[in-house]
Amino acid sequence: MSFIGVICGLKSEAKTVERAVASHKLRIGISGANAARAEECASSFCDEGAAAIISVGVSGGLDPALEPGQLIVGDKTIAGDGSIYASDHALLEAAKASMRDAGHEEPLVSSLYGSDEIIDSAQKKQALRTQFGTVAVDMESHGAARAAARKGVPFIALRAIADPADRALPAAALNAVAPDGSTRIIATLGAAMRDPKQFPALMKLGADSAAATKALRRDLGPLFLGFFLSLNL
Repeated sequence: MSFIGVICGLKSEAKTVERAVASHKLRIGISGANAARAEECASSFCDEGAAAIISVGVSGGLDPALEPGQLIVGDKTIAGDGSIYASDHALLEAAKASMRDAGHEEPLVSSLYGSDEIIDSAQKKQALRTQFGTVAVDMESHGAARAAARKGVPFIALRAIADPADRALPAAALNAVAPDGSTRIIATLGAAMRDPKQFPALMKLGADSAAATKALRRDLGPLFLGFFLSLNL
């Protein structure tokens, strides 16, 4: 039986997908915000007969105009080596049509940057925006896209802005994601307790991430309905 393979960086993102899209035609892999693991998982899905690979999750903003919770449908994903992975045209059209049909605001369709390292400062975000013209950054879409391109399987990325372009990530949050995609809550709080000045930034990051998750939970249902129809699943 054919299915859609979904690649998430975090367990919390995977749970959001599961709650928004109740379908046995969905398989979810968790990369732990690591492009190599995302590529491996997507490759396995392709070998098992995936009809499409979808990268889903939160992202960092690169365009100063984008606020937390903004949904983005990637029309292409650019990797650090300059490789460009175009999203599948039929899936792009299905995404736009399904959002219109559901009465949702049409998502922003633009380019994404796939990074192999955490982009933790506003200066780094601005540099990426200037160099590549991308509007958001994540750490697994390019890995998933690379596998899909190699296997000849349709790909698209869905991201929601968490930390906006003008905001740096607090140091305590930089090692918050474990390889299995879980969040190291105790370690992150411990790091912040050693430097309490980080707590306001951590609280703001939590609120922004919640806004991104809310956007995904709201829009993934109609988006995936469009994908299922487009792929005849």
